[in-house]
Amino acid sequence: MKFEVLKQSNLKRNIIIGVTAVLIISTIILTFTKAKYRVTESIPLVNGTINYSLADLNAVAIYINTADGYIKSDTVPESGYVLSEEESYCMVNGAEDTNIALSYNVDTKSLSVSPITTKGTKCYLYFDEEPNAAGTIEDLYEDNQDMLAYDDYGNLRYIGVNPNNYVSFNDELWRIIGVFNEDTHSIGKERLIKIIRNESLGNFAWDSANTNNWSTASLQTTLNGDYLNGSGSYTSTGITSDARNMIENVTWKLGGTELPSVYVDNFYIAERGTTVSSGRPTEWTGKVGLMYPSDYGYATEGGETIDRNTCLTSTVLNSWSYYKDCGDNSWLLLNSSYDQWTITPLSSYSDSVFTIFDIGQVGYSDSTFTMSVHPSVYLKSNVDITSGDGTSTKPYQLQLT
Repeated sequence: MKFEVLKQSNLKRNIIIGVTAVLIISTIILTFTKAKYRVTESIPLVNGTINYSLADLNAVAIYINTADGYIKSDTVPESGYVLSEEESYCMVNGAEDTNIALSYNVDTKSLSVSPITTKGTKCYLYFDEEPNAAGTIEDLYEDNQDMLAYDDYGNLRYIGVNPNNYVSFNDELWRIIGVFNEDTHSIGKERLIKIIRNESLGNFAWDSANTNNWSTASLQTTLNGDYLNGSGSYTSTGITSDARNMIENVTWKLGGTELPSVYVDNFYIAERGTTVSSGRPTEWTGKVGLMYPSDYGYATEGGETIDRNTCLTSTVLNSWSYYKDCGDNSWLLLNSSYDQWTITPLSSYSDSVFTIFDIGQVGYSDSTFTMSVHPSVYLKSNVDITSGDGTSTKPYQLQLT
């Protein structure tokens, strides 16, 4: 048998080559494995996608506007906010790049960066609350306290004989009662606008079955049936699809009280209370309701013989026919030639409902009586005012955002 003996120099060289090959192969395998299991976060772009590993999440800083100013956040707001393009900016390697334009779509979570930036870019995104009709009205308060006033519960209300609170809704003139917190409508942390039809829909019984149970009342089923859906007898006068999409489904408070010889604040508390006739509900969830006695009361501005504060804090609500400056200076006396229904029952009777009489007095009537009806609804929080000044000739125009 013949053996070939390698020279020592060749042996050493082959060992080095073999070790090097093993190291290269191992490195390739390790790199592939790490790449395969690397966790990334992506921000979709209009013109492409930039991927950030978890270690690179400081590539975007998020700030949300609050009552205390901009506060840093770990997450992008889900809804109700828009990117402030004036406040937001990007830094490239430590220096602000003023040529970068930013926009963000909250619905699709899509960040648009134009032009697409290079590695080393860090963007600072500032979010403001999305503008809506409620915010627009509240911004008017400071300069319009002759026609806007807050009640003791944080609701902002239009007051006076004829404030600029007209709004175009359902191709008709409606009017803004005010901006209300969740104590009234139970939509958590939302401030919603409540509006009322300026012209009467007609004269109806509150409940033909002679009860004061709004959840089953004939007027309620009509308003939230054919009228809301624009069907039946209301194909031409009912709520249109565009208007219907703006209406929030809310919880209407149905608390009552025994006698109308109370002042406005008593009514507000009672309406949100639990004192009702036996078997009557204290709440009802739906879209179309009516005004409250307290809405009518809070809408006064008083007058020369008796000021607004006296109207609100005296037990004269049932006697406003004798204090003409109270009733005559409440714009919610919408139909001075006919009595108007409210949504609030009299708790000491099973068939009586509080009424705004044409002389300006708050009283109560049998639910089978025929009276003027002015439907009332709450607008969704994503409804915005796009134009108008609130006058009857130039009412506010609404749009879903």
